[in-house]
Amino acid sequence: MEKRRSKIIVNKFGGGILTSRYILVAKKRIEQQIEKGYSPIVVVSALNGVTDDLVEFFSELNNVNLRRRKENRNENRHIENLIDLFIKDIRKKHILMMRRVKISEEDQDKIMLSFDQVFQEMKDDFAASTRFGGLDMVQDKILSYGERLSALFFCVFLNVNDIKAKIFLAEDIPITTDNVHLNANINYNEASRNTRKTLKSMNAIPIINGFTGRDKDGNITTLGRGGTDTTACFVGAALKADRVVLWKDTKGVLSADPRIIQNAKTIAYLSYEEAVESGKIVHDKAISYVKDSKTPLEIVSISDTKKYTLVGPQSKEDVGAKIIGFKKELMLMVITDDRVSEYGFLFGVAKILSFHKINMVLIRNTRDSLHVVVENDNVNLEKALEELKRKKYLICCWPVCMITLIGSLNWKMVNIFNDVLLENCSNPQLGAFPYKHCVRLEAVVKSTEMKKVMRELHKKFIN
Repeated sequence: MEKRRSKIIVNKFGGGILTSRYILVAKKRIEQQIEKGYSPIVVVSALNGVTDDLVEFFSELNNVNLRRRKENRNENRHIENLIDLFIKDIRKKHILMMRRVKISEEDQDKIMLSFDQVFQEMKDDFAASTRFGGLDMVQDKILSYGERLSALFFCVFLNVNDIKAKIFLAEDIPITTDNVHLNANINYNEASRNTRKTLKSMNAIPIINGFTGRDKDGNITTLGRGGTDTTACFVGAALKADRVVLWKDTKGVLSADPRIIQNAKTIAYLSYEEAVESGKIVHDKAISYVKDSKTPLEIVSISDTKKYTLVGPQSKEDVGAKIIGFKKELMLMVITDDRVSEYGFLFGVAKILSFHKINMVLIRNTRDSLHVVVENDNVNLEKALEELKRKKYLICCWPVCMITLIGSLNWKMVNIFNDVLLENCSNPQLGAFPYKHCVRLEAVVKSTEMKKVMRELHKKFIN
């Protein structure tokens, strides 16, 4: 095994940290690492809301373009105006951010030359999208601009504050990936060699744009949900870093949503498996890199470094429940039919839901009924239900939430979990069932009963 480069710390700053409220604290954390003899590396997300803006505008532009072609109308000038207005708005957001963090007008003028070069490329790519349609490859290129602009901004912010920094764009390193656009996978061996070679001698703090890479044909790719975490964990693994730190504006990983459980507490330690099962903490792609390389991963409060969660291997002594989670905006479909137990019945139902792009969260069946929990945020759900009803199935639907318990769990805890459901739900929809090496229990309850059940579970298991 290659020797760990023990002085490197890979820091990931997300959009929630790159704000006027926290960015000075982020700078302080970098300075503290330097004072302790570490070599920091920074991986950044886009500024808050920028990626969502890019996704939304790309979709809007695609719809305008489809309408133009369908109606055989020439709207080139209108489309150009839309693009110009959008880029003007994104440009304004970054200038405003520079002003908020006290970057001088002189330094702003210098950096705007680089910004405007990126904005021109963005404009060209939006124009290309109107010619070629909403291709995933084009969308990948456009979505990558949020992180690229953020890296430029954070690099100049550190430099004007007397911390020497240099940009290393992920696509220039390059962090090589496959060509699964919008959800690419890093080619670990090749990308690791490139990263080690590019960052071999660091005479300035490397600022890397997260979320992006480049495929073998030279096209920019994006890494999917949690992509900046994935980049940070990959870089940490590739360089055998001392640790990877994901900085948060919360107190590490909490045992529950503090808006529901006021006395939620910071979890000191999570296994890799528990972190993956909890869903929202760190994406499984990111976890795989630190797990395989045995690189320590910390999730730390930006404002209070004593509030942190360490993620590492499972320990036999580390037993118990740690997190009460939930998922809203779900619908439970109960399909009753004599044919439920017949071969191919479930496949037929799943095929219809899949055709309408309905995401299935949970499936359970009995001898005469099929329970399917689906995400209730798709406008096509009504069409899917109508198609299922045309099959002469008897279908009942109602809004539900899923509650999850994460930890190193045993059979006794399963019984306690189900007892809480029975005691606090008028009619529990689906209860928990255990499995070997159980790290996740889940139940489906009526939306109106979710908070009550969560509080009781937290009282039983966490407190």
